[in-house]
Amino acid sequence: REACGGHGYSRVNRFGVLRDDNDPNCTYEGDNNVLLQQTSNYLLGVYEDLRKGQRVSSPLESIDFLNNSASILAGHFSAKSVSQCCDPAVSLAAFRWLVAYHLQESEKRLSSQLSSGKDAFTARNDSQVYYCRSLAIAFIEETALARFYALAHDGDTPREIRPVIQKLCALYGLWALEKHLATLYQGRYFVDSGAGKLVHDSVLHLCDELKDEAVSLADVFAPPDHVLQSPIGHSSGQAYQHLYQAVIMAPGALARPSWWRDFLVKPVLGQFDDEDAQDGSAGQSKL
Repeated sequence: REACGGHGYSRVNRFGVLRDDNDPNCTYEGDNNVLLQQTSNYLLGVYEDLRKGQRVSSPLESIDFLNNSASILAGHFSAKSVSQCCDPAVSLAAFRWLVAYHLQESEKRLSSQLSSGKDAFTARNDSQVYYCRSLAIAFIEETALARFYALAHDGDTPREIRPVIQKLCALYGLWALEKHLATLYQGRYFVDSGAGKLVHDSVLHLCDELKDEAVSLADVFAPPDHVLQSPIGHSSGQAYQHLYQAVIMAPGALARPSWWRDFLVKPVLGQFDDEDAQDGSAGQSKL
C-alpha cells in the first residue's frame, strides 16, 4: 500500500479486500505464540530422545540434522569472502548451528526453572523469551531455507533458472541470518569480528546481482488478473488506463449525485442578517 502512494487508499485497487482475505491465514491454526510454543515443546521432546542416545527422524526429515548436533555445535562460520558467503550452504549451516544452540540453551533454561521449584506450566512460560521462542523461530527459518536449498539444487528445477533461484536462496538465507547476529557472536559461531560485515556486504552484492530479475521474480507470485481484479496491479502495466476505465465504469459514475439539487438553492445575500434582526440575535454566534 505504501509503495503505491495515494492509489493504495483507493477502494478500486482492492488493497483492503485482499488484506481482509489474507488476515485469517495468520490465525487459522491458532495464535502465532501458541504455534511457537508447540514447536519448541516438540523440539525439547526431540532433545530428550537425543540425550538418551536415540536417533530422531521425521516424515519430512526436518529434524534429522539434529542427530549431528555435537559436530554442528563444534563448527564455526567458514566463509572468508563475499563469493563464499553467497553460497546458500553457508547460511544453511549457520541456521542449523542456531537451532542446535537454542535447543541446548532452552533445555538448560527449562531445567533450571524446574529445579527452582516452579511447576511445569510456569517453568515453560518463564522459558519462552530469549529461549524457547527463539528456538522455534530459528527452526522454522531453517526449515524454510532447507526446502529452498533443496529446490535450488534439484535436478528437476529447469537449468536456465537454477542460477537465479540459487542466488535468491542465498539472499533469503543471509537476510534471515542477519537478524541473529547477536546470538551467533554470543555462541561464538562467529569468531571473526568481520563476519557480520561480510554478511551485510554479501546481502548488498546479491541485491545488485538480482535487481535485473526483480520484475520476473515478482511476476512468479502474481495472481491472474481475474483473481486480483486490481486496476493498479494489472499485468499489462497500464495502471492509469485501467484506473480510468474502472472509474468511469463504476455504477453511477457518470450520473448526477443524489444531492445535486442542494447546490442549486443559493442563499440570498443578507438573508441571514434579516432573520437575525427579526429574532434579536444579531451579532450573536450561531454556535
